[in-house]
Amino acid sequence: MTPRKRLAWISAAVAASLALFAYIAIGMLSGAGLASWHQNARASLSVAPAAAMAAGLASWWITAWWHNVDRDARKWTAFGLALRTVALAFLMFAPLATLWMGLVEGVAHLASGAAGDVRAALSWVPAIAVYAVLFGLLLGAMPALCIEYFLCRRFLRQARGLGLEGAR
Repeated sequence: MTPRKRLAWISAAVAASLALFAYIAIGMLSGAGLASWHQNARASLSVAPAAAMAAGLASWWITAWWHNVDRDARKWTAFGLALRTVALAFLMFAPLATLWMGLVEGVAHLASGAAGDVRAALSWVPAIAVYAVLFGLLLGAMPALCIEYFLCRRFLRQARGLGLEGAR
């Protein structure tokens, strides 16, 4: 597996695990504990695939950008690469979370055979997506940036060779 593919897959897995951790942390901090997790787990946990898609696509696109520039003329650091990746992932997270949650809820509504308007079933999706983005920024921005820094440092080392001078 190439370093670029490895970075994209690991970034996606980290984002999904951070989303799951945020769901557990919010459940524990709300005072209700995890006793009622099954009541809203589908809606809450549906942001994990969206977070994984956003992080994977962001790291893939940022490393494509890195590959297309003259690597010697522009000295990319691991922090700069991680910051660009996390910023792009958070920009893509809101639309992807909205689309993914809308798809999940639309399919669940149609599969349940409930009569009624699908639009009424999907009316709450944008509000939940906004809350997912806010909680993602509060609980995921700094951990994601710290983890992504080490992942990008490893990527730069592997992509530039085994010399340590390329992974600042």
